[in-house]
Amino acid sequence: MSWQLNMILRMAPVLLPVYLYCGWRVSSALIQLFGFSPGWTRSITVAGILFVNLLPLAILYRSRSGELSRLILFQPSLQSADFWLNFPFWFALVIAVESVLYLIGLDLLGGLFRLIPAWRPQNWLSLKSAFVLGIVLFFTIFAVYRVYRDSYQVQLRPYQIPVKNLASELADLRLTFVSDVQVDRYSGETKLQHYREQVAAAGGDLILFGGDLVTSGEDFIDPALDLMGRHQAPLGKIACLGDHDFWANPGRIAGGLRDAGWDFLDNAHQLIDYREKRILVTGVTYIYSRRISEADLRELLERAPEADLRILLVHQPAGMVVRLAEEYGYDLLLAGHTHGGQLVFRPFGLTLTPTRLENQFYSGRYQFGRMAVLVTNGVGLTLAPFRYRAPAEVMRVEFARMEDE
Repeated sequence: MSWQLNMILRMAPVLLPVYLYCGWRVSSALIQLFGFSPGWTRSITVAGILFVNLLPLAILYRSRSGELSRLILFQPSLQSADFWLNFPFWFALVIAVESVLYLIGLDLLGGLFRLIPAWRPQNWLSLKSAFVLGIVLFFTIFAVYRVYRDSYQVQLRPYQIPVKNLASELADLRLTFVSDVQVDRYSGETKLQHYREQVAAAGGDLILFGGDLVTSGEDFIDPALDLMGRHQAPLGKIACLGDHDFWANPGRIAGGLRDAGWDFLDNAHQLIDYREKRILVTGVTYIYSRRISEADLRELLERAPEADLRILLVHQPAGMVVRLAEEYGYDLLLAGHTHGGQLVFRPFGLTLTPTRLENQFYSGRYQFGRMAVLVTNGVGLTLAPFRYRAPAEVMRVEFARMEDE
């Protein structure tokens, strides 16, 4: 069974108490405010929880019957079943996880009122029920808006990176950085067209790609290569290997990118001449299935030629790679992989996403010593069929001179 299916099956029992708690609170609020029949309301709530868990149930059924290949997640295009089996599972996850801490907060507030009766407002149960329904309704509407905005539109995200004693000839250099394009059944021509437009709008002198051309399999490799072949930049296009590239077909993807005009760097250096200055791009392969060792990375970086601007391109923003890149004098590290969390929750202003358990650097700009680190949210998807509070993006990177202190 694939990692994707295993993850869904592992999440389902963890989410069940959250669904039961939220369902209990919502049904109680409906009974309190509108006088609905308790029996019918509870029954409909249980049916709703069962409905949003049809996806893991379908996985279990197909697994036991030996028909996993027929599961909708493995079909080459979206099916009608996606809209009553796949998307409901993930939308319910987002709404429940966003709502649950606020609902717990209401219960804790009610507990305080019980301890200090003088604080208890009149009609507290009705007021609390209205808050419960308001919270769930708000996050339902908000989730639909953010999923559409973050998944199906592509932002152009600009950054200016100060570099100590940067040569004046390089001060107006512009890079376009993309990663995790992951063309698949969810991509859609409209989104890919928007992505192409944002790459063109970035206007980079050099385009860098951080890997993950497709999500899985080989069905989408050719259209993805056609997409990447349309990008043009005066100083060229440079790519490195991503996890999903390796799992799909690393040789075909690397060769296809080269045929499409890209320089593909697999633990290698490339020098670019620009206005009589030299730009170094080092492409490092650090993915789950091929993690360069610290000793090999040191050897690679020790062999790096001298340059006026030094950039390290890698798929995963691993701490060891970041640390050594800064130690060996790189000015900028570019990475993808994290999808910015893809599903990001911010209860009470906190940022919660499983990606942060793996990567200290998960989205945006970081400063590590003298080196800047940029981690892009990317464009495509993995596991979940949409993004939430982690907008799809293309990065535009410009440089500014910073005098040495």
